[in-house]
Amino acid sequence: MNKKGRKEMKLKRLAALLLCAAVMLPLAACAKKPDSGTSRTSQTTDDTTVTPTKDGDTSITATDKGNKGAAAQDLMQGITKGKGASKKPDSRFANAAASFALDLFKDEYKSGKNTLVSPLSVLTALAMTQNGAEGKTLSEMQKVLGGLDRDTLNAYMNAYLAAVAGKDSALKCANSIWVGSKLDVKRAFLQKNADFYSAQAYKADFTSTRTVKEINSWVSKNTNGMIKKLVDEFDPLTVMVLMNALCLEAEWDDPYTDNCVREGTFTNAKGNLVKANYMYSQELEYIETENATGFVKYYKGGKFAFVALLPNEGTSIDSYIASLTGKGFLGALNSRKNTQVNTQMPKFKCEYSNSLVNTLKKMGMGTAFDENKANFSSIADNSNGNIFIGEVIHKTFIEVAEKGTRAGAVTAVISEKSAAMPVEQPKEVRLTRPFVYAIIDTQTNLPLFIGAQTDI
Repeated sequence: MNKKGRKEMKLKRLAALLLCAAVMLPLAACAKKPDSGTSRTSQTTDDTTVTPTKDGDTSITATDKGNKGAAAQDLMQGITKGKGASKKPDSRFANAAASFALDLFKDEYKSGKNTLVSPLSVLTALAMTQNGAEGKTLSEMQKVLGGLDRDTLNAYMNAYLAAVAGKDSALKCANSIWVGSKLDVKRAFLQKNADFYSAQAYKADFTSTRTVKEINSWVSKNTNGMIKKLVDEFDPLTVMVLMNALCLEAEWDDPYTDNCVREGTFTNAKGNLVKANYMYSQELEYIETENATGFVKYYKGGKFAFVALLPNEGTSIDSYIASLTGKGFLGALNSRKNTQVNTQMPKFKCEYSNSLVNTLKKMGMGTAFDENKANFSSIADNSNGNIFIGEVIHKTFIEVAEKGTRAGAVTAVISEKSAAMPVEQPKEVRLTRPFVYAIIDTQTNLPLFIGAQTDI
């Protein structure tokens, strides 16, 4: 390695894995002429108006009184996180979440393109939004999000997020709701998302560049600077934005060392050879399915792990991804073997950003995007126009590398033959062509992130 390479190695961040994701759901409202009827009685404070509604709930409108500073103002007055129902994740939850995760990944994947989605981030943002849905909009969303009813999903997510993104976890999760200055948002909607998702709520003027800056700042802060900007401007019809941010920085349990890294070539999806830096190791968990082989490599503490799945020779990355299912993914991981496996994995980095609107429509929740048919009446009444999902923006980042600043000895595993019982030769998984990878939590085997690396 030359001097420049050594210098770059020393400057590398300690984390072997840098991962983050952000999801933004701007909700829009169709323009509607103001009602000339009798105004309702309201109770005011310095920053908010609390208004009784027909269904007995109250709505909250943030005003500009006395607020000349930041673009966004706190809407959590009188709302604190309560003890929402909690249901420990079990096979029912795992199957539902895995089904959503693999359907999302398959429908988002574009032939031959590097792809990275965070099913957990998208599921969290949509689950929060679902708390405001009713009628056909709600039933479609429930079906797409794994088939669980809304209250059951909230209870599962309450426990699951606490388990995977708790105080001392390497995974950090943040949720927020940004409400347009003219929207009378229902208190029950904010309370439910505070109880189950610890979501903070803010009033914001979506026509202001300061709001754009503050939302981008929130994203940057909650992804440790890995995603610095999510949006340039908002549609004039935007009345609410729901956001989730995930960030994972983890060290390998068994880090790579300098002499475990060598240059090589990677055959990309187009069949071209490109240069790559490969990391070599021997792992202890081997995956074998009908059309792929793979391995599991753990992060420090054992709570999270990296999973690599390499389609068999003769199976294209496109056809392999098309064959994936939630049940099959969990089955492959649940049946992995404790077998030595020699691995070769490229160092890689991927930044991915896309609108998920078409993907989610394809998955079956089209009504939520229909400006005339969407029913989000549990968010707010439609006195200012019908509320619908105008956009779903998803942005992810991953960097997988060796832990460059931590020295260590190369572990040599020597197989010796015994006269009584021959030792099985190690398996081999060499990621020198397009492959699928995932970051899982090791309790449920659910993919927090899942991607396809088709080029380096």
